[in-house]
Amino acid sequence: MKTGESIRLQMEKISSDGSAIARTPEGLVVFVPGALPGEDLEVRLSVRKKEYAIGSPGKIYMANPGRTEPFCPYYGTCGGCQLQHADYNLQRELKWSIVNDAFARIYKNPYPEISPCSGSPLEKNYRNKTSFPVGGRSGAAIVGYYSRRSHDIVETVRCPIMAKDVEESPELFAYALRSSGLAPYNEKTGKGMIRHIILRYAFSTKDILVSIVTAKKASKEEKKLILEKILPPLKEKYENLRTLTLNYNPSRGNIIVGKNTETLSGDGKIEEDLGPFRFRYDTTAFFQVNPLQAVRLYEKAAEMAATEENDPVLELYSGIGTLTAFLSRHSSSVTAVEEWGPSVERMRENMERNRLSGKVRIAAGPVENHIRSFPKGFRTIVVDPPRTGCSREVLAGMTNLEPEKIVYVSCNPATLARDAALLLEGGYEPEEICCFDMFPQTVHVESIALFRRKNT
Repeated sequence: MKTGESIRLQMEKISSDGSAIARTPEGLVVFVPGALPGEDLEVRLSVRKKEYAIGSPGKIYMANPGRTEPFCPYYGTCGGCQLQHADYNLQRELKWSIVNDAFARIYKNPYPEISPCSGSPLEKNYRNKTSFPVGGRSGAAIVGYYSRRSHDIVETVRCPIMAKDVEESPELFAYALRSSGLAPYNEKTGKGMIRHIILRYAFSTKDILVSIVTAKKASKEEKKLILEKILPPLKEKYENLRTLTLNYNPSRGNIIVGKNTETLSGDGKIEEDLGPFRFRYDTTAFFQVNPLQAVRLYEKAAEMAATEENDPVLELYSGIGTLTAFLSRHSSSVTAVEEWGPSVERMRENMERNRLSGKVRIAAGPVENHIRSFPKGFRTIVVDPPRTGCSREVLAGMTNLEPEKIVYVSCNPATLARDAALLLEGGYEPEEICCFDMFPQTVHVESIALFRRKNT
């Protein structure tokens, strides 16, 4: 088959990017965004490679019973969501299948039955953070999201995935940027100033943090423009705007946030409640985007980590201490390891504010540096790494400490399954696997796996 040709195909399963997967009679794998498993439809090939193809759905001869009408007018052009055409029950089933498929394909060993995907309290208006890329069109700044598989910006007026109070923020940001006259950044030429607008919102306190990511350090005149042209309309719209920061990212790569942040208004921070705890964090800190669901995730991880004797816990990649606080309720102490300097500072503040300083020891620096120096004696290790998962050095370091169990929190089923296979080599078998829908309407899913040392 060639690009542009159409073929009738039966969709088999969901891929990790939200496309349905089918096979031609010749065995060619075809990924079809916008289709759903079980559907019988006409597919037009738009990309043809040697080992696979990408197609667009045409006439549907038999639809999945869970197919529904997307609620966002930008769906299909904006690349932020991948599953709005599936009702919520089907979305949860698909996410469970992604986790299950990862273990079947990558782990390739017996594993426990995975629990049904835990649904989010909110199916939309759940996000507390977004990063809007900024571009230019006809000389004016535009704000929106990247389209699927590209860096073309889909100009957006509102985003119904964002918290209700701030879902119309993209239109406001575009107006404020145009008023300032500051040039949007051009990825191809490397010229221009404004790269992204980051918005963070707290459901409990209603705090709002806005950070403008720039390609270079702002001059005195540029800061004056931001304070006089951009800040006033934001403050007029959002009475709870707590702070405005500038983040400097001179890199030509795809990383959104740079290493240096400057506060222009407010204290540079935002505060949010998770369960009985309140956390303060800043522009660059990691914080779960779905706070209501995050509480459930952390409670489950803490439950898995608990021992009858409330033993000490070692926690790796601790961030600002959100999961740390939940772990402290079921342990005599927590040793928390975190590399990012600003997050270490926030964690110290958060432990003190939540009266947990006496139970939490903070080890600042890369996990790889610390894992070799810890003595044996931790019966439980909890790890919540980035999407890339754990390095072999970290996995070996954990197994060398010979804990009774390891609790692994993951936002990437593929790297979780990969690391599960390496933990098995080190003597640890998965005892329980569950998944949580932290990101409704998208294909992303959060998982937790409990590993126990064999022969204990």
